[in-house]
Amino acid sequence: MTSRQRGWSLTHESLERLLLVLDSDRDVAGQKYEAIRTRLIRLFEWRGCRSAESLADETIDRVTRRIDEGVDIRAEDPAVYFCGVARNVLKEYWTSIQRERKFRQSEPSAESFEGEDHLEQDEVDERLDCLDRCLSQLPRESLRLITLYYRPTRGERIAKRSELARELGISLGSLRVRAHRIRKTLEEGVNECMKQRANS
Repeated sequence: MTSRQRGWSLTHESLERLLLVLDSDRDVAGQKYEAIRTRLIRLFEWRGCRSAESLADETIDRVTRRIDEGVDIRAEDPAVYFCGVARNVLKEYWTSIQRERKFRQSEPSAESFEGEDHLEQDEVDERLDCLDRCLSQLPRESLRLITLYYRPTRGERIAKRSELARELGISLGSLRVRAHRIRKTLEEGVNECMKQRANS
């Protein structure tokens, strides 16, 4: 179960508490945060996970939630604690993959589902249409931020995120919180748009 499913979401205050745990110096804490996130992404990539960045963010969210709940991270190197939590996230990831495979194996043969691919593509098209509508309703600054934050290639994303954070005069961690909020708004908007279409 993800942090979001448990009714917890990342806030600026939560992020500040996390950074304080990493280091009392704000700049050093920011550097440690980015180093830990990069290490987590590589860890999940090495394990063959399809969504390494999302899993890394989920790991950070869980650690941040635990700090919010009063858990004292006693590890001399906080990165060790993050990696421990990442192992649990990884186990849950592979369990979900195995369940998905078992479910697919238990399904009737593909011949029973003529036209299924067409239906799935229709749903994808509808979701993309809803996303376009939600993006068009964002303030110009938010649209630019989320567009630059999620660049087509990883190399571009890393460079643009650093550049954008400097331009806005905020840390990379604060930039992540802003992007997280915008993405959450978009997800909720797309889901609401799909519900309205289903009920129409």
